[in-house]
Amino acid sequence: GKRNDHESDDDDGNKGRPMKLYEALGMKDLADKLPKKTLAMGDVIGTLTEQAASDLNLAKETLVVQGGPDAFVGMIGLGTIRPGQLCLITGSSHLHCLITKQPTSAPGTWGAYRGAPLANTCFAEGGQSSTGSLVRWVRDLVSGPGDDKISYKVLDDEAAAIPPGSDGLVALETWQGSRTPHTDPLARGAFAGLTLAHSRAHMFRSILEAVCYGTRACFDALETAASQSSDMPKADEVVIAGGATRSPLWLQLHADITGRSFTINENTDGPLLGCAILASVGAGIHASVDDAVEQMIRKDRKIEPREDVRKVYDRLYNELYLKLRPGVKEVFHAISEVRGGDVSEGRSSNPYIISPSLLAADWSDMKGEVQRCIDAGVSHLHVDVFDGVYLDSPYALTFGPQMVGAIKKRFAEHPELVLDIHLCVDRPARYATAMADSGASRIIFMFEAMSLDEAVELAQTITSLGMKCGVSINPDTSVSELYPLLETGLVDLVDILAVEPGFGGQKFNPVSEQKIKDLRQWREEQQSKNGIDV
Repeated sequence: GKRNDHESDDDDGNKGRPMKLYEALGMKDLADKLPKKTLAMGDVIGTLTEQAASDLNLAKETLVVQGGPDAFVGMIGLGTIRPGQLCLITGSSHLHCLITKQPTSAPGTWGAYRGAPLANTCFAEGGQSSTGSLVRWVRDLVSGPGDDKISYKVLDDEAAAIPPGSDGLVALETWQGSRTPHTDPLARGAFAGLTLAHSRAHMFRSILEAVCYGTRACFDALETAASQSSDMPKADEVVIAGGATRSPLWLQLHADITGRSFTINENTDGPLLGCAILASVGAGIHASVDDAVEQMIRKDRKIEPREDVRKVYDRLYNELYLKLRPGVKEVFHAISEVRGGDVSEGRSSNPYIISPSLLAADWSDMKGEVQRCIDAGVSHLHVDVFDGVYLDSPYALTFGPQMVGAIKKRFAEHPELVLDIHLCVDRPARYATAMADSGASRIIFMFEAMSLDEAVELAQTITSLGMKCGVSINPDTSVSELYPLLETGLVDLVDILAVEPGFGGQKFNPVSEQKIKDLRQWREEQQSKNGIDV
């Protein structure tokens, strides 16, 4: 859990700053560099600038209202703003948010955060890295290559015919590591108990069950932390939003496995409705967020746990799921050191991967060029994406998601082909979903294009979409600047550029050789699994 020490000196303008944490890190002066004035969600910031008004085709007098992080706004949009209320925001990952009476902290949770989501509340959170993204991965896997994917409705119907426990098939949902209640970036996913009698329906149901088991563990950890400082009762109701609400089977499994009622509002897009609520307060339509929540949120229906099924899942959760995770932890950690099957060295006996760049291809015969690479035994292709903005040149304009999708579709009979997408673009985060939908295997982004916090957030987005994540650095950037990002475990490849990006005819810069040595030494010291690509 994260330390929650928010003691501060109100007289020097540091109210709410974690000053003891800053002091412990030797960063007390950081507080002086942060904005002294902050606005609450729903407060009016001002009006549109002339440029923004022109771009948006809105009146310059249009009010701009303070928003917030997606989870904070989502909680408001779900109406979970009072102590004891619990919400679940679903998508490619799961986020669990519990409003608490006190800002308590404990292992297995994040927070609790003071003054969030509203000034008079606190909340703690938990998270699962791969949930909806894992369900999509299984769907795509059993569908095979090509664009004709099996519908989720068909898979749901098949899984609904399988009894609780999937006939002895148990899964761990930690395909992308574990956030809470056991923080472990080296955790991996698993199917345990597979037999020749199991079908795709068993696999699909076991994944749905595994996500719900993990959700129950997160809920329990949140309430255990909250109970340490107050007598807050168990939250028997969970307000849920996001993609999981579209699956009746998965909704029911959430209720049966956690033993809680799940409420679905008329509007299941919590963050979107939360933005509307905050805007209504800023515009004066409602006097407060509390009033707006009362007026704008309407409950649609409830999903109750089935008592007989809940008892079955209680036993499966306690006797199988909770024992499986610690039982395979050491194996997962050992696997993280293996590359290409060479256990003794932790890497392949031939660690070199040739990844030709399509910039060097004959663009008039892209199909033939890719085929030539495949015929030569190439397993990776490097797709450099320039938008003409990040590098301000009309000639720095190359490929987009459509090209990636076309290559993926045309060479679907080669599922082993890895497409590394190198983004030299403005606002790279907006490309993540499009590239994932196009079939990208890995996104490599320019480290210099953003702050460290933005880089971590982008890496989290990329991995949550089921892709691998890489980072690229220019010749003038020190490799040591990457270490905080690499320590997150989100990045598996570093692209060390030996020339400046964007134009040809340059000489090899030997500084890259020393960077490789430095990074390799750091990797050995950290026992990391990051690859090195030049």
